[in-house]
Amino acid sequence: MGEPRPPWLAAAPALELYAQLLDAGSARVAAHRLVARLAAEHGLGRATLGWRHRGRTELLATSAAPGDPGDAERRLGAMDEAMDQGVPLTWPDVSEGHAETGPLLLETAMLQRPLGGAVAVLPVGRDGVALGALCLERPAGPPFDAAQLERLGHLLALAAPAIDWMRRAEAPWPRRALEQAREALAALRQPEARTRRRLLAAGGLLVALSALLPLPHAVGGRARLEGAEQRVLAAPADGFVRLAHVRPGDRVRAGQPLVDLMDEDLQLERERWASQRAQHENAYAAAMARADRVGAATAMARVVEAQSQLALTEEQLGRGRIVAPFDGLVVEGDLAQSAGAPVRQGDKLMTLATLDRHRVVVEIDETDIAAVAPGQSGQLTLSSLGWRGEALVVERIAPLARTVDGRNVFEVEARLVATGVGLRPGLLGRAEFEVGRRPPLAAWLGRAADRLRLAWWGWLG
Repeated sequence: MGEPRPPWLAAAPALELYAQLLDAGSARVAAHRLVARLAAEHGLGRATLGWRHRGRTELLATSAAPGDPGDAERRLGAMDEAMDQGVPLTWPDVSEGHAETGPLLLETAMLQRPLGGAVAVLPVGRDGVALGALCLERPAGPPFDAAQLERLGHLLALAAPAIDWMRRAEAPWPRRALEQAREALAALRQPEARTRRRLLAAGGLLVALSALLPLPHAVGGRARLEGAEQRVLAAPADGFVRLAHVRPGDRVRAGQPLVDLMDEDLQLERERWASQRAQHENAYAAAMARADRVGAATAMARVVEAQSQLALTEEQLGRGRIVAPFDGLVVEGDLAQSAGAPVRQGDKLMTLATLDRHRVVVEIDETDIAAVAPGQSGQLTLSSLGWRGEALVVERIAPLARTVDGRNVFEVEARLVATGVGLRPGLLGRAEFEVGRRPPLAAWLGRAADRLRLAWWGWLG
C-alpha cells in the first residue's frame, strides 16, 4: 500500500486548471477550456457545462458537436435535477443507498438510456450555492464511482467560482447591481442578520418621516447687529486733527466733545477779516465827512463783505470741535494715534450709533430670498450670546444683491421684538426666518436641485 499524496500535490491539478481558466478572455472561453480538458483527461464522449440564469439553466459550453435537440433537453433536465438536490447524480447508480432514501434519478436515467454507457451530473457553485452543473457522458466503460466524483469535485472547487466571477464581470452594470441587491436581500433574511434588519427598518422609518412629516422650514444667513440710527461724522473743512476725546467702543452723551481740529489758520483768518472790517468802517466814516457819496457806498459794500467773511470764519471755528449729536456708542473711527494728521472737507472721522434701539441686517442667499417676505418672524443667535435667542421681525428687503465670499446675497433688515441685555452694535451671529412647513427631505433635496440647476445654467452659458 503506497504512501498518501501530500495535500499540495493533490491540489496541483485544480490550481493548474484555475490558472488556465483565468487566462481566458471571457467566461464562455473558460467554460470551453474546462469541458475540453475534462473530456480529454477522463476519456469522456461529451462534457457539457450548464449555468443557471434567472431561474433557467442554459448550456454554456460542450466538448462535442451539438447532437439531437432532445438529448440537449434531457441534459438540461438532468442538470436541474442535480442542482435542485445539491448532490452528484450517476446512472447506472452504484451508491449503496436505498431507493426510498437516496436521491431521485429520473432525469439522469432518462438521459442515459438513449445514449448508453454511464452518465454523471455534478452541481457546481460556491459558498454552498449551486450556480450550474457539469454533465459527463462516457459511451463505454464502468459507471462513475464515488472516488471519481470526489476527485472531480476537488478539481471543480476553484473552476466554478472563476467562471462565475468572469460572468459577473461581463454582465451589464444594471444586471450586476440587481444581482448584488438580490444577494444583499438574501443575506438579510438569514437569522443572524436580525440586528441589521432592525437597524435598516429604523433607518427606513426615519427616512419616511423626513420625507412625509411637514416640519417648520426656515432660511437664514449671517447676521450683524447695528444701531437703528447711525451717524457718520465728517470733517467740516480742510485742516488737521488736534485731539480725539473718544475711541471706538466708548459711550457718549449728546453734546460731548469727540474730536478737535486745529484752528490756528482760522484764528488768523478771523483776525484778518476783523481788521479789514475796521479799515472799511473808518473809510466809510471819512467819506461821509467829506460828503463823498460814491466813496461812502463803496466803503459800506466792503464793510458788508468783510462782515460776511468774518461770520463764515467764526462759523468754521465753531465747527472745529465735533460733538455727539445724540447719546450713543462710537462704533468706528480711531483717531487717538492720528494727532496732526491732515483731513479734507467731507472725510469720514467717526461713526456713532444709538444704544437703545437696534436693527439686524441678515445676508440671505439668492436661492432662498424668494421665500422671505416682510412681516415674517425669526430668531437671532449671536456668537457672543449663543445660549439665548432674540425674536426678530422682517421689515425690509434690499432690492439689489451684492457679492459676499463669492456668492450673491440680499440684505434683509429686521427689528428686534424686545431689546435684550448686553446687546451692542457690531455683534455678529446667525438669523433664521420661518417661511412655512416642509418635510426635511424635500427641503434638502430642493436646495440640492436648485444648486444643480444653477450650475447647469452656468455651464450652458
